[in-house]
Amino acid sequence: MHILLATDGSETAGLAHEHILALPWPTPVHVTVMTAIEAPPPFTSLTPEAHEAYASAVGVLRHEVESKAADVVRESRDALEPHVGSVITRIHEGPPGHVIVDMAKACRADLVVVGSRGLGMVRGFLLGSVSHYVVRHAPCSVLVAKRAPARDARILLAVDGSAHSDAALQWLGALALSPETRIRVVVVVERSKAASIREDSEGERGEEETDWGGAEAGGTAAEEAVEAAERHLRAQGARVTGTVWYGHAASDLLTAVHEFEPQLLVLGAKGHHSPPDTELGHVARTMLDHVPCSSVIVRP
Repeated sequence: MHILLATDGSETAGLAHEHILALPWPTPVHVTVMTAIEAPPPFTSLTPEAHEAYASAVGVLRHEVESKAADVVRESRDALEPHVGSVITRIHEGPPGHVIVDMAKACRADLVVVGSRGLGMVRGFLLGSVSHYVVRHAPCSVLVAKRAPARDARILLAVDGSAHSDAALQWLGALALSPETRIRVVVVVERSKAASIREDSEGERGEEETDWGGAEAGGTAAEEAVEAAERHLRAQGARVTGTVWYGHAASDLLTAVHEFEPQLLVLGAKGHHSPPDTELGHVARTMLDHVPCSSVIVRP
């Protein structure tokens, strides 16, 4: 497992660090700790004296920023080294979101771990703009840390039968799970929004159709998916329960999160209904913005 930890020394970056220490990763674990330094804006004054003053101020500021960045990655490295196979550090210049994504590609990371907000992040709705960018564009799975890991390991897995959902199940099953790990598997069967009431050939009103995973598979397929996920995760040693809900995926998953109170939500980056060129589906976007817990957005 190769993990890329993106940190800037903020509180939520510290939570990201804690998740690396807390979760039961498959060994060996190799971590790249990185931070990004944003370049100062260009100075457009034509006055030589102003240029000189600006250059002097930027030089002092840059030295302070580089010193702080070095401290941040060194502290993370020192804390992680006793617990993982290896740790290396990187400091790069550029917009943080772009730098993190480029680094994930360059080092072929299996997982990017990032805080939900950082020191320099422009405030989005409930998730920082850098985190949003990383989740949308990273080539691999992303863990977004919002809260510190809890002692009682509770994980909520959302499945819908899609390729990304299957990847989420495999990702979770690859962890070194134990009987202390409690997992809730949830499938939401979406009610068809179009032609929910149909007439058969005799003119009688039929039952409301369900649409699960983009196909009229209905409750039976959903129950089979839950049972398969339960078997797979129990074989890894975890305590697992599963449930099928009927309604709307985003709102019902939010309800499941508030009822089960997991420390971690695991789901695919997109589902059956997401357009092929979409990096992140509607349900994943909604969960990232509104769940109070940390989340793992999984890509195959």
